[in-house]
Amino acid sequence: GVEEFAEKEKVVAIIGPLASGPATAAVKKSQELGVPIITFTQKVGITSEGDMVFRNFLTPKKEVETLLKKSMNEMGMSRFGIFYPDNPYGRFFMNIFWDKVDEMGGTITAIESYKEDDTDFAVGIKKMVGLYYPRPESVVRMLEEMKMMEAEQETADSTVQDEETGEGIEEEEKEPEPIVDFDAVFIPDNHQQVALIAPQFPFYNVFNVPFLGTSLWLSHELIETTGDYVQGAIFPAGFYLDSDTEDVKEFVKAYQENFQTDPGALAANGYDTIKLIKELLNKGNIETRRDFQRELFHNDAFYGVTGKISFDQQGEVEKDPVLLTVYGKSLHLLQ
Repeated sequence: GVEEFAEKEKVVAIIGPLASGPATAAVKKSQELGVPIITFTQKVGITSEGDMVFRNFLTPKKEVETLLKKSMNEMGMSRFGIFYPDNPYGRFFMNIFWDKVDEMGGTITAIESYKEDDTDFAVGIKKMVGLYYPRPESVVRMLEEMKMMEAEQETADSTVQDEETGEGIEEEEKEPEPIVDFDAVFIPDNHQQVALIAPQFPFYNVFNVPFLGTSLWLSHELIETTGDYVQGAIFPAGFYLDSDTEDVKEFVKAYQENFQTDPGALAANGYDTIKLIKELLNKGNIETRRDFQRELFHNDAFYGVTGKISFDQQGEVEKDPVLLTVYGKSLHLLQ
């Protein structure tokens, strides 16, 4: 396909492909033939094939970086739990998240996996908060002491009651409280699975711990089905169709009129890429494929429905995702 575009159609550039397998083959051939190619795959290192290869799509690394800059640098979080599906997507995001937290000086205090077809997440959640295995006597004593210290800070009456009757300790032995030593829990999974997972955390008395997610969380179905359990959750998105900007409103309206559905990130990135190419060609100073490649590297003034688009020297798009949070019955941009 690339050879036909390059030699028969004489194209100046190629957009695509999407999946990692076809994209890997296409960028190799494009580099060999000297045709600039802008792909949308998330495959790691795809642009390292050569100087003719560009990517205009949100990568896992960029998702995690943006998420942690906000949660750690601006919101003061430092300890994280990771609850991930045992599949390539989950393991990949788990490793990126863990590495980035370490790099930024944070700590992973709990980590558990689950099978991607699970519907009951009790074992993993209980392991994360110390409810699965019997607790050593030393840990029980430490928790009792901590609980009594907290009671002293609240009221003198509760302290007297705990010390004289031992009711507080007896209750602890009967129903141990979870040990929540993380500020947030990262769940790299799709919104359907998150809708099953989130309600099970409060079932084990894990309350007021925000969830962090990936761009797969972007769905109004998540809010409709599980909104009460994901309040305060934060996740990145490459495109937000409810944005107040006029360009986005016009694009969404036109897309809905043409296709009777809402545009997603892929549609928005494709739209922006085509507009970017049109804008560069309209400058009138591109006569060869090498001219077009140089314009891609030097362009830094294009603004599309997915934000400002420019490319670094490795051909990676320099564009941060937006961050969304759940508040009430809707999604909101996190400023």
